[in-house]
Amino acid sequence: CIRTNYYGPKRTIEVLLPMLQSSDSPRIVNVSSYLGKLKNIPSDRFRKVIGDVDNHTEEKTDEILNEFLRDFKDGTFVSKGWPPHFSANIVSKAALNALTRVLAQKYPSIMI
Repeated sequence: CIRTNYYGPKRTIEVLLPMLQSSDSPRIVNVSSYLGKLKNIPSDRFRKVIGDVDNHTEEKTDEILNEFLRDFKDGTFVSKGWPPHFSANIVSKAALNALTRVLAQKYPSIMI
């Protein structure tokens, strides 16, 4: 789910970015869902990191996703504030939303 919902779009954008930058009317449209809203994540820390639009980076998103995957793998994800249901979908969509905001700031000449 995270591979498809977050890393898929991220890698596709990385590959297409040079062509987009040379385009007359470049656009990036990422499709997310209501599950990606930060209010769906119990963890205050996650919401704070992902929601900090001015200081957020792709690297911070990747770190948070790696933390989620570790917590999920060892079965502690719910006790650490991750969503108990649809966890991977919620976290990956929130991460995609964060990536979209980061890219919009990083590449103002591209309509994102």
